[in-house]
Amino acid sequence: MSTLTCLSACNVTHFQKNNAIALAQKGELVSARTTIKRNYSSQGKNRLLYHLELATYFQLEKKYAQSNEHLSEAKDLLDSFYTKSISEQALSQFSGPTYTTFHGQKYYRPLLHMMKAMNYNALGTLQPTRRQEMLDASLIEMRQLNVYLEGLTEETGGYHAPSSDELTNQVYAIFQPLFSPSDLLTNIEYKDDAFAHYLSGLLNEQSGELDSARLQYQRAALAYEKGFAKQYQLPNQTTEQVYKNLVRVMKQAGGYEEELSHIQSKVQPDNVYAGSQLTILQNLGVAPKRKQFNLILRADHKSKALVITPIPMGSHREQQIQMKWFQMLFADTSLFDMMQNYAMGDISDVALGLLTKRIPLGGLWDDAKKVGLIDALEYGGRISVTYLSPSETRVQGSEVWVNGKKQSELKTFYSIELLTLQNALENANTEIQLALTREVVKAITAQQLLNKTGLQENNVFSGIAKLATSAVNAVTASADTRQWQSLPAEIRVSQIPLPVGQHQVTIKTVLNSGRVIEQTDNVDVKGPMSLWQTRTFINSQKQPTSSAQSIFTLE
Repeated sequence: MSTLTCLSACNVTHFQKNNAIALAQKGELVSARTTIKRNYSSQGKNRLLYHLELATYFQLEKKYAQSNEHLSEAKDLLDSFYTKSISEQALSQFSGPTYTTFHGQKYYRPLLHMMKAMNYNALGTLQPTRRQEMLDASLIEMRQLNVYLEGLTEETGGYHAPSSDELTNQVYAIFQPLFSPSDLLTNIEYKDDAFAHYLSGLLNEQSGELDSARLQYQRAALAYEKGFAKQYQLPNQTTEQVYKNLVRVMKQAGGYEEELSHIQSKVQPDNVYAGSQLTILQNLGVAPKRKQFNLILRADHKSKALVITPIPMGSHREQQIQMKWFQMLFADTSLFDMMQNYAMGDISDVALGLLTKRIPLGGLWDDAKKVGLIDALEYGGRISVTYLSPSETRVQGSEVWVNGKKQSELKTFYSIELLTLQNALENANTEIQLALTREVVKAITAQQLLNKTGLQENNVFSGIAKLATSAVNAVTASADTRQWQSLPAEIRVSQIPLPVGQHQVTIKTVLNSGRVIEQTDNVDVKGPMSLWQTRTFINSQKQPTSSAQSIFTLE
């Protein structure tokens, strides 16, 4: 069994093992929760996902208290994961990332707080006698989130802590050069969260906390305007709407005439509606899946270089996507790369420049031989990394109808899809370097054990043993495709002036196929600001409906 023939057997992804989100899209929420409990453990390496996923499905079932219990557990875990253990790092080096505890992504924390705040908001509507208590609890969540975001904006960047293992350090140094072009990964870091500030402003305004609402709207407006909207490809209406909210609370509070005069270039204060309003939040679709694709690492003795070649798998489209991802991030596609390959006499690599990544070792070749790297790669080594498919625009638009009349369009205020993609791009360099280091260290260790057995001296048995260790390493080599899979792809927003009282609200989501998904509920508008939230699954005939009383309710 060779490394190549093992690829398909080894390429079982996180999503092939767990189809809870597919069940949720069919409305089978109890089955989805059962699937989560069957695949994850509350005490295991995936315990963070256990709580995040269950929190989502309990929210879909209107069981907001249970949802918040799991979100609280997830928050405590994120706090405890702040420092990774040395034992976990060592385990990752000699096995793979999927054998270690899943620590989540840094953008999970804001989503967790926002989700918990909206649960409290729903509980406040369901329990009128405890409404103020629940609304206060939602504001506490947003204040905690604000502290987290302040710390995030002050960060100057992280660093990769060196391993205490000498062999690992030697191998990692060989792969130290960055793969992707330096200009490709600029301005994609998760720096702040404009939508989180905007939602905080809405919740504060709903509770009459006008000064806090003003501060959060200001932060949201600046973040959207200074780069958040551009980074996540959001429409211009996002910034304009946030400024309208800012003007609205400043006029309500009074005493901000001078500040209002400076905002006139953004939005005319006289055009801002001062009466009661309904803010609609549509959680649309499902965030993109992290998938795995495979690479083969081999040593080229002639040019004293290591060569990485992608091995695409799946459908024709999936293979195209994998090759494009490799080309974008890792492949030798620049003129400099091609000239270097040509100068080294590698004509084939010039022709296949789009399909390979060459790491010339030069003077490091002898060091690589000394640590056993070259011998360990005699039969090649399998490397697995993650990729994300590009988004497919399936939604033509979303409309808001109130009492049978069209009122407005819903616009994208938050793209979790692009946030997830950019996070993957940002981590791609580190991921492949660690994957290369991990698999080579495993191969070298196996080679060293082989030398101790004495089989190395027997050409026949040596070849069989090397092939066997190569196959074993291929089996254990897998990328970490774990993620919070029940997140929506995007959040769309619309704000509509409505008088206090009951209104029939319908969301019509128009797909490119011509199909229209309708979700209708009765919404009770109270006070100057009310929130109504819904979840729309594109792939299912059965859709959730929701209201201020019961967000994320299945029909």
